[in-house]
Amino acid sequence: MRLPKHLVWVIMAVAFAGFSANAGEGYVRDSVLHIPGGTRAVRAYSFADRDDFREIRFEAPVKVSEIGEYAFLGCSNLREVNLPHTVRTLGEGCFRECTGLRKAYLPAGVTALPRYIFSWCENLVEVRMPSGLRDIAAHAFAYCGSLTGIVIPSTVTHIGSNAFSFCGSLREVSVPDAVTELESYAFSECVFLRFARLPGRRDLLGELIFSGCRALERIEEPSTVPPKFDCDSRLFEENESWMYSKCVLVVPTGSVSAYREARGWSCFDRIEAISDGSTAMPGTGSPGAESSTKEVRP
Repeated sequence: MRLPKHLVWVIMAVAFAGFSANAGEGYVRDSVLHIPGGTRAVRAYSFADRDDFREIRFEAPVKVSEIGEYAFLGCSNLREVNLPHTVRTLGEGCFRECTGLRKAYLPAGVTALPRYIFSWCENLVEVRMPSGLRDIAAHAFAYCGSLTGIVIPSTVTHIGSNAFSFCGSLREVSVPDAVTELESYAFSECVFLRFARLPGRRDLLGELIFSGCRALERIEEPSTVPPKFDCDSRLFEENESWMYSKCVLVVPTGSVSAYREARGWSCFDRIEAISDGSTAMPGTGSPGAESSTKEVRP
């Protein structure tokens, strides 16, 4: 049966609207992946393991609000990610194993970085996190071996386990005071890390946050009350006890005695007071001894 012309146009309009709302449709031209205007979301695994584009371009009208799980997994030739301001949600591992990725700029509307979002992006050197970010989930930047520095927004309240593990080029890190959950192994195996500032509050800290960070020279903990450790743990592994002689713990004036008596903190040989309330960043130097791998890639 032949449909009336007006019904044909209605069906075509509905089909086109469905295409625009669905995610992951696009085409590559001159090594640029073009996401059509009107696309609402990029579907999970849409472009996984593609190596035919170096850049992603979102065409007008830009309406993409979501990047699905593992949407760009293993896109080895992708060099830079600059997401539009319309994006609000990022799926787990959406840029995982993009080994050629060097720069990533995330829009202000993103408030959470999911698990594995940039893990194993071994050439990533620059990440711009949005000022309203609240959550950095587990393994978000694990194995990003080229990251030499990061700026964690002051709005972040949670940093998951192994979030920055094996970031072997990191020299220093400052965790904002807003962080109420700093989970286990958050900066483990950052073998070049020399300076670290922990949150200035008494909230529970995760296990072995600096396991394998054998170049650490100075740790600042601005909380006047010594935080406790999850599972009655410490900052370093048992076989790294020598680190408590090598590394200086710096705490607020008037709290030195409390830290010398607190479980998990009393093992430091040198506990000093912050003299002027400012954070002093040490210079760069050579890495510490190599350490064994404590995590198996999932």
